[in-house]
Amino acid sequence: MQQHHDAHIRVMTEVPLVAKESLMHLKTRDLLTHSWQSQANLSFFLFLLVVVAFVLPAIGFEKSNLPIYADVAFSIILVVGAAIAWENRTLFALTSVASIVAIVVRWATLWTRTNPLMLWRASTGLAAILMITVVLLWQVFRSGPVTAMRLQGALAAYLALGFGWAHAYHIVALLDPGAFNATESGVSAVTSWVNYSFGMLTTVGYQGILPVHPVAHTLGSGEAVTGQLYLAVLVARLVSMQVSYARKGADESSTPTSSA
Repeated sequence: MQQHHDAHIRVMTEVPLVAKESLMHLKTRDLLTHSWQSQANLSFFLFLLVVVAFVLPAIGFEKSNLPIYADVAFSIILVVGAAIAWENRTLFALTSVASIVAIVVRWATLWTRTNPLMLWRASTGLAAILMITVVLLWQVFRSGPVTAMRLQGALAAYLALGFGWAHAYHIVALLDPGAFNATESGVSAVTSWVNYSFGMLTTVGYQGILPVHPVAHTLGSGEAVTGQLYLAVLVARLVSMQVSYARKGADESSTPTSSA
């Protein structure tokens, strides 16, 4: 009788342990799956930004295929960028709404290219890019060690800032066509604004477009300051996170575990 009672107690004790181990296994698998999916989306997003910003313009693709280059590439970038926020449902919902609106307005300009609609196109595109930049920075500065995924996210956020400022310059040019003076001809608007934006972001400058309006000058100065502050804050923050994580791991390994 006593042996039966002890066996019953042992079974009742082992069942919660098995259930707990199974739950931990599921959580670990879900975490690895979500991390892999986020890293895959982030890597693909960074690849798209590099291709759209540098590779395709370098081979002259956008000159003969400007509508396809501008609309299809931008739509894919927004969809992939929104997918990065899947782990955070609030960010995912906000980014998805901003991206969908931007894509709908952008494709609507294929039928009607009025100045107000083009202004909405640039404004909604800027809003979507800003939301994706927030998502990227959330991925970069979340708790944990500094990994390759964080570095990819930091690079993608830097490039996204360049695309965002390019939209801001385009908005100013739509509001005041004389705000910028283009010194080169035969250059598409997409290439012009993106090249000018990255020239300002890196403080290298760009000779193809000259700002004339005070707002245009202010935007250029603001982007130059943003680019320098981003790099300084990013490096300091990543170093701080890595030191903090290493110190936390050292403290946990040195803490003695109590025996049962």
